[in-house]
Amino acid sequence: MLRILKCRLLFIALIITAFNTISCTPSKKVVYFYDLKDSTAGNLNKPQSDFENPIQKNDQLWISIGGSNPLDLVTLNSANGMTSGVTNSGGGGSALGYLVEADGKIQLPYVGRVQAEGLNRLQLQDTLMEIFKEYTKDPVVTVRFLNYSFSVLGEVNNRGKFSMPSERTTILEGLSMAGDLTEFGMRNNILVVREVNGERTYARVNILSKDLFKSPYFYLKTNDVIYVQAVKPKFIARTGIPQYLSIAAVALSLVITVIAISK
Repeated sequence: MLRILKCRLLFIALIITAFNTISCTPSKKVVYFYDLKDSTAGNLNKPQSDFENPIQKNDQLWISIGGSNPLDLVTLNSANGMTSGVTNSGGGGSALGYLVEADGKIQLPYVGRVQAEGLNRLQLQDTLMEIFKEYTKDPVVTVRFLNYSFSVLGEVNNRGKFSMPSERTTILEGLSMAGDLTEFGMRNNILVVREVNGERTYARVNILSKDLFKSPYFYLKTNDVIYVQAVKPKFIARTGIPQYLSIAAVALSLVITVIAISK
């Protein structure tokens, strides 16, 4: 009878140990860029260089005009205090900026409506510099996005909407701002939803592979939505159930040893 009990306990211990082994996640499912060769240096294909965001309807643009005639500039930049075209938020004093309206244009003082949609920030700067040559000598125009943000949802540690620090913001930086993925996040099938020319498009990216650097979704665009799906079934973390299974296996081994000694 004792021999049968010992055999059963040993069998249970072996089952627990096997389950603990197979439940561990292969490293290539969680290690970023696992397909990079082990070396101190190497070359990657150049990432997408087109990170300039096209201006879209409902964008808020901050526009500053500089030049050699201060008196002209005071008049041109006075739009920062106007409620038509440009408004201020009031208490905080931060400008809401020029609104890109439904027709894709912005309303500028003196010159009227100017097409902005479809241009990127640098192209609009060049366009405005040509326009304002009639009003001041050697104009310098600066355009910035005020609603430059993206959202991260799903299996990350800090879900939410984030402001982009610059136009050259990558998906890796975006996920870092969201606190990185949880242990249950699917790293090889991340969904990115993007608005292009008024239409929603989407793509799935794999942050485990070096091919990410070649993806057109490597650089984020304003209003991008990143969704990290949970693994199905969720893999068991090393710090979770396997830890307790290991303890149980050790405990059963001790019981078997005690039984064998007391025999």
